[in-house]
Amino acid sequence: MEGDGGPTPAEALEEAGDLPQARLPLGPEGAAGPLGPEGVDAAGCEAEGGRGPRRALRAVYVRSESSQGAADGGPEAGALECLLRACEAEGAHLTSVPFGGLDFGETAVLDAFYDADVAIVDMSDISRQPSLFYHLGVRESFDMANNVILYYDTDADTAQSLKASSGNYYFIPYTVTPCADYFCCESDAQRRASEYMPPNWDTILSPLCIPLVDRFTSLLKDIRVTSCAYYKETLLNDIRKAREKYQGDELAKELTRIKLRMDNIEVLTSDIIINLLLSYRDIQDYDAMVKLVETLEMLPTCDLADQHNIKVHYAFALNRY
Repeated sequence: MEGDGGPTPAEALEEAGDLPQARLPLGPEGAAGPLGPEGVDAAGCEAEGGRGPRRALRAVYVRSESSQGAADGGPEAGALECLLRACEAEGAHLTSVPFGGLDFGETAVLDAFYDADVAIVDMSDISRQPSLFYHLGVRESFDMANNVILYYDTDADTAQSLKASSGNYYFIPYTVTPCADYFCCESDAQRRASEYMPPNWDTILSPLCIPLVDRFTSLLKDIRVTSCAYYKETLLNDIRKAREKYQGDELAKELTRIKLRMDNIEVLTSDIIINLLLSYRDIQDYDAMVKLVETLEMLPTCDLADQHNIKVHYAFALNRY
């Protein structure tokens, strides 16, 4: 919505809901965004085709104490630098947390790790694997399915074993050339190529393996899409739960709170709007139904108000307005 002078979806829906806008405080490292339930962030959605503001995906990386400052120049520090570059390219918000804090169970570290849209852990140090797998399992129990395992590929058998244990997680083995270039070697052919260190290493490896930065960039793009879809499903579930739990004015207030989280046009889908209209219809809040549809008409790039099923509900509400 930037640059066209029109209201954002949340602002417009907020005006229709007659509630003051909630100003969000800045989070860690300057991040800000309305949080949805279950740790899902509305900021995980990005509008396609420039139809809405670009929203930041929240990523968390578990660092070892040695790679904290990247001064040692070790493989993990280099992989973290590749991740930083990919996050910058994709506009993702990256937070790093110490492994020691996660292992010890520090509240702030656990909250950051469990709440992120995507968690990235490096399991090159075998001694850290049991703890990291445990905490990834906790994330998975929260339906936070975007989890990434990195491994500095120095041993093919260990890499194969780790891949077999990774289950539904993304598994990204990486290697480093003598020229300090980082590559992702996911296939068996790529790993076999990486076992040899000829003088023309980079020339041989480049056609076979993907630069680690590019692999991270592709991963973040895929995760942004799945996070947005998950957030839309969460909104739908919350509307349905509100309809079951509340009635009358309480339901109207709860629906208004839900609308305030719809700050990206990509989550304004017909099924969400229909569920809102049905909820308002159940409590005979025809004024809210009319305002909702007329608010959609105000949004420059939104054509939902022109859909037949929404027009039917709008006409129904107008007749009883």
